[in-house]
Amino acid sequence: MKCKKCGAEIESGFVYCPSCGESIQLVPDYNVLEEELLSKVVEDKDKAKDDRFATGVYKPVAKPVVNNTKYEPKKNCSTNPIIRNKDFLKKIVAFLIIVIFGMIFIIPYIGSHSYDSIMNKAVGAETNKQYAKALGYYEEAYEIDNTSFEVIYGLGRMYYQVKDYTKASEFLEQALEIEPDNKNIYVALIDCYTQLKDTENLHLLYESAPNEEIAGLFSSFITMPPEFSEPGGEYEEELLLELTSSDKNQIFYTLNGKNPTTSGKLFTKAIKLTEGTTEVKAVALNSKGEYSEVVSETYTITAVKLSTPEVSPKAGSYTEQVNISITVPAGCQAYYSWDGSDPSTSGIKYSGPFPIINGASVLSVVIKDDKGNVSPLYRGDYIYNP
Repeated sequence: MKCKKCGAEIESGFVYCPSCGESIQLVPDYNVLEEELLSKVVEDKDKAKDDRFATGVYKPVAKPVVNNTKYEPKKNCSTNPIIRNKDFLKKIVAFLIIVIFGMIFIIPYIGSHSYDSIMNKAVGAETNKQYAKALGYYEEAYEIDNTSFEVIYGLGRMYYQVKDYTKASEFLEQALEIEPDNKNIYVALIDCYTQLKDTENLHLLYESAPNEEIAGLFSSFITMPPEFSEPGGEYEEELLLELTSSDKNQIFYTLNGKNPTTSGKLFTKAIKLTEGTTEVKAVALNSKGEYSEVVSETYTITAVKLSTPEVSPKAGSYTEQVNISITVPAGCQAYYSWDGSDPSTSGIKYSGPFPIINGASVLSVVIKDDKGNVSPLYRGDYIYNP
């Protein structure tokens, strides 16, 4: 080894130079640049090794072909893990942006345009008497559900409020089909038809009234038809039929099936209906010259047929005192006379057997039921000579 200071040869084992006394450096000087280069070489080797074993399967690195062209490995971005990671992160960020956008804008928009939300807005606007605004909300809700009673009835109310009576009646009629007993719908429809002067539909609506309370709503808008004192049907006695009408309207009627509006007789007293079948038609006429609808009832009167009274003993000549007996059906009374007069008007009411009278007499007997029907007359010649 030579001394770095004077260049003299130094034998092994010496710590100082024997010529100049300089200290001998056993460890080489540290070179920073060399250290960095050495670290870089080691790192590149380790990285190349890691790349070959990245998938768990060793893949030997192909040696470059030696020719006149300088070898340069091809760059493939898709196999670069750093680039792949960046692409994946971009996709995640894009997805998150879409989700956040949906949460901020789309979901609130959908929520604010749901059926319940729109209906709440419609009811709120209607409550504040903002009828045109409420109409718009109801129309929007109708596009979502055109079968909802609340929407259909709401449209009917709002069109009525903005005085579009044609559209109002259209939706109110649909609502009435769903709830045929709804009194409020009848009230609105009556006014719609009145405003439109639609008397035909007004009368049809009256005929569909499900009860007397709703039928009474029409009294201020249409002329009510006459009422009959007795319903049509079968009877066993004659009837006295009365016809009445509200507001002191005139009443015209017919008994032959003709139209009372054109061929009717003015009603002034009770109509007597006798045995047989009679159809009574009637119509009312108010002070404005407006007729009601024509109403009719059919009556069949079938008088009860009472048999001729049974009297015992039979007519004939008798020398001994006998008592006369009359068979009286249940619910009836018997009347008799000895002078041949009509017992149905001035006879003696039978209460039990009665004695035959002296001489020649004509016994007359009839039976009456509690409905006033009278049996055929019994007549018998009785002679009593003691």
